[in-house]
Amino acid sequence: MAPNFDNLVNKGKGFLKQAADQTTRIAKIGKLNTNVMTLRSEKGRHLQTIGVRAYTLFTENNKIDGTVLQEKVRDEIAQIERIESRVREIENEIADLRASTQSVDVTDVTEEEDEHEKPKHD
Repeated sequence: MAPNFDNLVNKGKGFLKQAADQTTRIAKIGKLNTNVMTLRSEKGRHLQTIGVRAYTLFTENNKIDGTVLQEKVRDEIAQIERIESRVREIENEIADLRASTQSVDVTDVTEEEDEHEKPKHD
């Protein structure tokens, strides 16, 4: 017996919507991962600046005064804390997107029969 054409079309539409949704989630995860890499690169630049300032302080005074160093790197530390916070937010968003990813269920709709087409047994 032939499957109900409307049922087949509806299942096809459902499959395509689910596949499109999954593709959208995967693309968003990729974009968020790129943002995390960019933020980590920015963090690296701030850490490098801290190192340069510490080295400069040492070469100027043959010692490092913690209070002076803290004053010289305060802005970089604040930026690093902001970056780390944003990375955590993005990683949580990625985890949520991955958790919501539903697997695409491909079933053989050609074996299903419409209720009206089933033979009646008396």
